[in-house]
Amino acid sequence: MTDVFAPEREALAALRDAARTQLAALRDASPETFEAASAATLDAVADLDRRRRARERRVAAPDAPAVATEHRAALEAAAREARAACDDLDLALAHAVALGRDLIGAWQQMTAPPTAQVYTAQGAVGASGPGPVRQTG
Repeated sequence: MTDVFAPEREALAALRDAARTQLAALRDASPETFEAASAATLDAVADLDRRRRARERRVAAPDAPAVATEHRAALEAAAREARAACDDLDLALAHAVALGRDLIGAWQQMTAPPTAQVYTAQGAVGASGPGPVRQTG
């Protein structure tokens, strides 16, 4: 029996490796490596899809060889490994985005004008001045 899943397993291994490389680049804060790894991940996904469609065509052919269960099990194991690597990357990217949003929010609050108000002796409310607040009386 021929292993019709071998090309797909290779593509899944490439996807797993690309996701791990992307995760390592994110940890190392290396934008150039991250960008290259992102491109490799996209290429690996496209290659996996192309190989999956080719396998489906081969298996659907009338003269297609029988598929061995151990080959299918190996493909499923490779898919689980690739999924785990992609899930790790997904979690790290979601965390990085949330952290970025928090940092941007904190920065915007630091650069915003103060919201303090000053009450005058006549009971009127006005904006605080640029100087330090002094307590009298």
